[in-house]
Amino acid sequence: PGSDLPSSQRRARVAHRGFLGSPPRTPHRPGAGVYPIEEVPDDGMEEGNFLYGTDINEKVITHDFLKFLFEFRLPDTEGERSHYMQQLRRIWEECTTREKGIKFQLNAGHIYDYSPRLYGHLVNFPTEVIPIFDRELWEVSVRELNAEPEDLGVCQVQVHSLLEKDSKIMRSMNPSDIERLMSLKGIVIRVSDLMPDMLAAVFRCTTEDCKNEVSVPLSHWAIEEPTRCELCGANHSFTVVHNDSSFADRQVLKLQEPPELVPDGETPQNVAVCVFDDLVDFVRPGDRIEVTGIYRASPVRPMKNWRQCSAVYRTYIDAISVIPEKKGRIDVQADELHFEQGRAPRLSEEQDLSPEHNSEEDIKWNKAVRELGAQLGEDGKRNIVSKLVQSFAPSIYEEDEVKKGLLCQLFGGTSKLAGQSSRGRCRPEINTLLCGDPSTAKSQLIQYAYKLAPRGVYTSGKGSSAVGLTASVNKDPATGELVLESGALVLSDRGLCCIDEFDKMDDNARAVLHEAMEQQTVSVAKAGLVCSLNARCSILASANPKESSYDPKLSVVENIHLPKNLMSRFDFIWLMLDKRNKETDARLATHLVSMYSIGGVRKAAAPAVEPEMFRRYVSFARRWVFPQISNSAAEALVKGYTDLRNQGTSRDSITATPRILESLIRISESLAKMELREEVTEDDVAEAIRLLKVATYAAAIDPTTGLIDMTQLVVGKGLNQRKREKEIETLLQQILEEKRSSGEARVTVNDIMLFMNERFGERKEQLATEGEVYTAVRSCEQQALCRRTGKVIEVRGA
Repeated sequence: PGSDLPSSQRRARVAHRGFLGSPPRTPHRPGAGVYPIEEVPDDGMEEGNFLYGTDINEKVITHDFLKFLFEFRLPDTEGERSHYMQQLRRIWEECTTREKGIKFQLNAGHIYDYSPRLYGHLVNFPTEVIPIFDRELWEVSVRELNAEPEDLGVCQVQVHSLLEKDSKIMRSMNPSDIERLMSLKGIVIRVSDLMPDMLAAVFRCTTEDCKNEVSVPLSHWAIEEPTRCELCGANHSFTVVHNDSSFADRQVLKLQEPPELVPDGETPQNVAVCVFDDLVDFVRPGDRIEVTGIYRASPVRPMKNWRQCSAVYRTYIDAISVIPEKKGRIDVQADELHFEQGRAPRLSEEQDLSPEHNSEEDIKWNKAVRELGAQLGEDGKRNIVSKLVQSFAPSIYEEDEVKKGLLCQLFGGTSKLAGQSSRGRCRPEINTLLCGDPSTAKSQLIQYAYKLAPRGVYTSGKGSSAVGLTASVNKDPATGELVLESGALVLSDRGLCCIDEFDKMDDNARAVLHEAMEQQTVSVAKAGLVCSLNARCSILASANPKESSYDPKLSVVENIHLPKNLMSRFDFIWLMLDKRNKETDARLATHLVSMYSIGGVRKAAAPAVEPEMFRRYVSFARRWVFPQISNSAAEALVKGYTDLRNQGTSRDSITATPRILESLIRISESLAKMELREEVTEDDVAEAIRLLKVATYAAAIDPTTGLIDMTQLVVGKGLNQRKREKEIETLLQQILEEKRSSGEARVTVNDIMLFMNERFGERKEQLATEGEVYTAVRSCEQQALCRRTGKVIEVRGA
């Protein structure tokens, strides 16, 4: 319907904003958008020029906005044209389909610098002022581009960066802020499904010979159904034709206060945010964002069919703009699915310096990052890795190897395209476990890495449940339907999940991590909701030994109360031991005291890489550098893996597993990323093997033999212990067989121990303990050879 109308009548000049109850009617005015602008006197204004319900004048708003648009300049603005006129021209040139219109970013701080009066009107009456901005921007675009009004789509202003006085925290929003513009920072914890928001409905008469169609636009947030057909005169004969009606995209976000803004002893508060059109699916759960929008209150009906409303209103924010918060954090790594031409971009192509993909500020930082990565040290080699290690957590004394391992985790390996592997996605993320004595800065290192991560969650082992890590099923307050709320692992997707006090975590919660750490997914089947959620995150965990201090006589699995097969999923296992050394202790004490003394603060050297540059460097490497393994590096990997594999003294001792090889590949790629190289070299492989030996292999040493045994990370026992258990079990089976053949049905544990210790004494070996005998008895019980009752063992088959 309406297809015979001219295009100028079919399409609205200004698209419907989500916060508007009725779309504004803005026909093209021939004299609009002209510069210079006629001055508007402050007094003597006509009464009809005031906007209804406000004390502001439409002519004043139009005059101030056009002057700002044509005259505002930044210190670095080049050319005769103003800053925003250049932006407007550039956006229209980049727009491929002008009929769809543009979104125009407007910095509210610039408006305040130019005209505090216009800024005040914008903040106090956004519902009335922003449509005027949209209209005037479209008029200026028509005149600037010399285009026909029908050929240009709508212009929508997206205001951001309000002043600090208008940047609220959730708990400080009051009823006096309703219908005002404000900005809000928070973490997205839930994103609803896409909801159609009807803008105009087409009604068709159901009378057989009539079929009259009427289009009814949205008016004051409602669409009134026609009661009488003007063509046939029938009453209440209309039905909605959904296919011909027009809809807008709408979505509801649940925003939670960031942890650093929550006062002491308080719990984080939530607020609902409604987003429309291009802001739909703009963010994901776990993102840190800054929302600029209008604070709204809507009435709530206690019962669906009642006309009366509750006195308590439901508040929410109508979003005007949404900006990801990047300050102090690394950017999210590029998605392997978005690679152009089926391959990763190369540094030599200089896509990071292309104005099509990057802003002017990003290009400036990218050039500085390239220069920093290319700097050479005194030996003629790149020294960026040592600079990054010095700049990572500079307040923590030494521990350079651990810092280097954590840097490898932040940079990550190279994302492989799904088609390159028969098993789907290969994990590029590196998992790290810090374990050892108390007061060795484990939690401090985790906190530093968490603050740098692009996205992620910091949690403690005792305060985490299986549901909190994966996903919980809750009832949506708006629709009443069951919805999934993402847990810590899903919120950390493409980021870092930090788990402190890992050893104190509940076994049920820890079992969830098996799938997440290798397959990078979390499968959920609850309340009729069956799905698999992405959890492509690195896991950084810290754990304390069972007996408070690390016992070097026991293996790492016996020291730390963790599932054995979970240990093998960590690429790095760092032992951070508090070793007593007079010289080291003196240096550590001097370093700690210098951080707090007056003289020490003055002498403190600046980090080799500034914090902002550090963040930009890691972001650049994750976004633009994708190292590939060279032939020589591949040979070095194979040789290094086979050498590690053959370190054992016998066939029963396993010193390397295929997971170790995959870890070496990831670590080698991350080391190449640190130097912004696109090829993994033999030196990277050698350094990866050295780091792995310093970390995981130091933890995998069997304390009874002093040799490396990776199997103990899987089964929790060293080779000698497994051999001894097998030997005691074999002796027990011999005793049971002798008793069965002689017809004796019972034997005591003490008799068995006496017989075994006679044998061990003859060989001059360690005598069997009662615990070892009971372990062998349990194994024989599982094989149905005997049954134990107290200290008496019944022989089966006797």
